[in-house]
Amino acid sequence: MTERDFFLELERATNLSEAQEALARFEEAHGRDAQWVPFGGRWNNRGIIEIAADPGRSLVERITNAIDAILELEFDLHHGTPECRSPKEAASAWLGLPTGGLSEMSPVERRALAQRATVRVLAGDGRDSRTVEIRDRGIGLSIEDMPRTILSLNESNKVQKHYLAGIYGQGGSSTFAVSKLTFIASRRDEGSPVGFTVVRYEDLPPENYRTGNYVNLVLNARPLEADIPPRTYPPGTIVKHFGYDLSGYPSPLGPNSVYGLLNRVLFDPVVPVWLDNPVNNQRRVIKGSRNALNGAVDEGDEERRGPRLSHNVRLFYVGLGDFGQIGFEYWVLERPTSENKKPTAAFLNPARPVVLTLNGQNHAELSASLVRKDAELPYLTQRLIFHADCNHLTAAAKRSLFVSTREDVRRGIVLDLIQQEIIRALKSDDELRRLNEEARARSLEREDEDAVRHMRSEVARLLRIYGMELTAPVGAATGDIVSVERPAHPRIPRPRPQPIELHEPPTYVRLVWEEDKPINFYPEQRRYLRVESDANSNYHTPDDPTESKMNFISTNPGITLRGSTPLQGGRMRAIFECAAAATVGTGGTIRVELSRPGLPTLSDERSAAVVDSPPIRPDARRIQMPPFDVRPVDGPEDEMWTTLGWPDDVADVASGAITENGQLVVYYSTVYPAYVNQLSAYESRDPVLARSFTERYKIWLAVHSLLLHRDQQTEVAERQANQEDVEAAEAKERAERRRAATLAVFFARNEVQYEMVRPQVE
Repeated sequence: MTERDFFLELERATNLSEAQEALARFEEAHGRDAQWVPFGGRWNNRGIIEIAADPGRSLVERITNAIDAILELEFDLHHGTPECRSPKEAASAWLGLPTGGLSEMSPVERRALAQRATVRVLAGDGRDSRTVEIRDRGIGLSIEDMPRTILSLNESNKVQKHYLAGIYGQGGSSTFAVSKLTFIASRRDEGSPVGFTVVRYEDLPPENYRTGNYVNLVLNARPLEADIPPRTYPPGTIVKHFGYDLSGYPSPLGPNSVYGLLNRVLFDPVVPVWLDNPVNNQRRVIKGSRNALNGAVDEGDEERRGPRLSHNVRLFYVGLGDFGQIGFEYWVLERPTSENKKPTAAFLNPARPVVLTLNGQNHAELSASLVRKDAELPYLTQRLIFHADCNHLTAAAKRSLFVSTREDVRRGIVLDLIQQEIIRALKSDDELRRLNEEARARSLEREDEDAVRHMRSEVARLLRIYGMELTAPVGAATGDIVSVERPAHPRIPRPRPQPIELHEPPTYVRLVWEEDKPINFYPEQRRYLRVESDANSNYHTPDDPTESKMNFISTNPGITLRGSTPLQGGRMRAIFECAAAATVGTGGTIRVELSRPGLPTLSDERSAAVVDSPPIRPDARRIQMPPFDVRPVDGPEDEMWTTLGWPDDVADVASGAITENGQLVVYYSTVYPAYVNQLSAYESRDPVLARSFTERYKIWLAVHSLLLHRDQQTEVAERQANQEDVEAAEAKERAERRRAATLAVFFARNEVQYEMVRPQVE
């Protein structure tokens, strides 16, 4: 078998056995001239190659390399002019892509460009043994260049190339760990031969070696080559994986599909990618979830007009001091339906709806608890998607934040600042609060007020046994005992803000703050100040302040502008920060000015002052406990089950709690096995006993939740210092609540039985 024959057979092979058969015949034909050498020239290469945890993300690293190859070719064709400092700049300058992203291109334009980087998924031998091919029409490689580029490890080929996404020189090689055999081929130009090789894992004699390593095939000490016509194999690179483990992505759509994976991780790609997936009958453009959320629609998409949104805020930037700037944007999808309980699943992992990107690639996803608990928007958890664009962070901040696998972020001060700013942005958005209250109102059920009053009285009695009393939420006078009974009338959801009629030229600009009250800041505090105007959105460009006609001025040197949101529908927010060293007691003003060409400038201002920081928490000897409520969740089919992010296994969750406007709401599963079994026993004997058991069960769950809430409040500083993993903490809390629910069943059952025998005793 010649090298050319071997190349053609590998290119035609559709599964692992066909590729291995061709390899065996080639080795037999060439004897000792065909040798296996350590990949990258390193015997101990497992640690570098097996660095990634997710086969899906490893696959995306190969696609990132393909996109880089396209940009490398364009760099050569344009002789590096103009100089580009990022992949997005390069795509805009050399490929003519819109600066706003792929959503601003037509479907025909996206499809045509996507043909330059293609992903093909074949059935292979099953989910854990697919055949996956990534092919690009990019720069290509000569045979001489292959050992120090695509066949190398940790080389510095891209370190000085700011227009490329890759930097570490190892990401693509992580695919070898989940592929039985990998075929790599590349051609630099039409006049040169095709260089190629195959890569596999090889066990070494256990008597001499503790482990094996990854090796690639050479012939006479150099990569193989084949004389193939350019029309059959044009310049570019192909990486074809045989026996690739995609068992974690079995679905045709959604986050557990290859299609969902590519759109989720390539959240905002600089170049679209073409997916050819006969396994799921898909031939589609991969444009990234961000562009789909912004309305881009291609052939095969389910929504012909893009996703239906209840609210969205376009990209804006927030200053992080010495760490540079970070861009924020977010979308709220329309409310879930019985057919689609997790609408965000079409765009990302619903359990992790906060996406951090660099060069458009998803580097990390933060837990839904950031939305549900920290931002206090629990009813929007399955509807809200938040994007943090990290391209404008400083080099030091990126180094502190990102890890080389692009699978997560490093815990530390930069991540803390970003999370704090995300929470501020979400909490300052009045429309988010209104939508959350609207969804909350829909979920509330009517309850018997007498039963609720009795339950709370019993909870208060039991808490006193622990030396505690229910007191007002934070902000009330310390020690004041207040009623915790539910208001007779449920809170009416916040009304939708009245639309602002826009004018050209605009006639006013206004800071939304009471005129007779100063805007108080304490050191290190940030405020998102609301601004209204009847100006069109083009009057304010937050990403380019030099072009904006909106100007913000603080006369207090300790209070500075850190960013602003876009002007949408006449509303926006300006972000001001008080410095840590600001002098308490100093005053000044915050002023907004709106320039109108040929007309007087419009303005509004408020006084501003630096005040003392509020107390961190009440006296530890008397923990203030919030008012509370207890509500049922009727199994995984209940919308609240999804909203709370509970796992599908009913045996894994008994209860949970969230804070809503200072009220602790305890949710309990009506299908938790220990509760259901005891309830069924009482229901078969006497419905009255069953109702009594449920009410007493709820009382004990409420007591436990309030005690747990107290402990969590007092331990918050310690948890932050330890940077405890959010998902691990939630799993730990679920286990604690399951134990408490089992005890609650026991206590409630004993109390019911005591009530049954008490008349006889008396």
